[in-house]
Amino acid sequence: MSIYVLLFLLLFTATIPIFAVKPARALQVATQWGYLYPNPPEGEADAEMWICDQIYGYFDDEDWGSSNAWGEYTQQGYVIDVLQYCQDPNEDVDWATIWWVGDFTHDGNWPPEHRACYGYNSQHTWDYNVYMYANYYFWYNPPYYYYWQPIPSKQYFAFIWTCANGGLYFESDGDTYNVTGITYPDTNETKPTYIPNNPFTEYGYVGNPYSTPPIVGGMPYGFTGTLGMSTDGYQNPDEGNYCYIGWENISPGMASPTGHLGNFYKNFTDYFYRYALGIDDGPTHHTIKQSLNYASSMACGYGFDFGDTDIYGGEWAGNETNWWYRRMRVLGNADLYLPY
Repeated sequence: MSIYVLLFLLLFTATIPIFAVKPARALQVATQWGYLYPNPPEGEADAEMWICDQIYGYFDDEDWGSSNAWGEYTQQGYVIDVLQYCQDPNEDVDWATIWWVGDFTHDGNWPPEHRACYGYNSQHTWDYNVYMYANYYFWYNPPYYYYWQPIPSKQYFAFIWTCANGGLYFESDGDTYNVTGITYPDTNETKPTYIPNNPFTEYGYVGNPYSTPPIVGGMPYGFTGTLGMSTDGYQNPDEGNYCYIGWENISPGMASPTGHLGNFYKNFTDYFYRYALGIDDGPTHHTIKQSLNYASSMACGYGFDFGDTDIYGGEWAGNETNWWYRRMRVLGNADLYLPY
């Protein structure tokens, strides 16, 4: 990990203002997170480190406040510090985005009511943690008073490449239940051939509206603070300020092949950010939708738009005892672009 990244993270626990050396303008912040379970598939850790380093460099070259925190720095405390830095009204952050790659965990229920992104030394980051610190600013007025100041989330674009942190898993009242292929595996010995129906309409819910802040479920709700995003922000983008990309069920690894010209999913992601930040066909920053199309064409096959791929349309993944129907969900407004 570079010295710049180490200093970036250490400054969150100090009193020195972060990004003090940046130009005197509102700041854009991009953070790359991720951690894996022990004994990951061969090559996966190297692929994840590579893509996080690539993304870090792209944002840094664009003069964003960029930090590659993949690995030991991906733990709940650091994530909270970054989210609170972005929310701090005394700082000058006007736009933030994250990339997160690695593993997920859940609350032990099945289907889970809460999910988390896996963290170093089991310091996982839960959906309700994210909501609390991405949509409020916490401040202390000594000696007795603690305040939560509601501030709309600055996390306008989140790209979460873990399993199960981007799907539709809830009904409008927050209920969830077993649906084969969606919230419960198909256990046939051979790969299924049908397309399962997902009856759920929501990516999050309010679990306890009377607490302050309320307890919520669903990572997309956690990062954006809204339940009003389009559930197909690629084909039917809304007019909102947020876009969240994540996986419904099993996500392919960064070291897994796409099946086109020796590309891997790390290349899909690399092409996405190269196009989104105007490195390819620039200097114009392209929209999230355009960038998904470009990544699909380059990494999955020329002539393919994202909407033509199994990434968008869905496919079965798993093994002879547990089959899940996976797809990437683009929520919100895919017509957004990363600011300059």
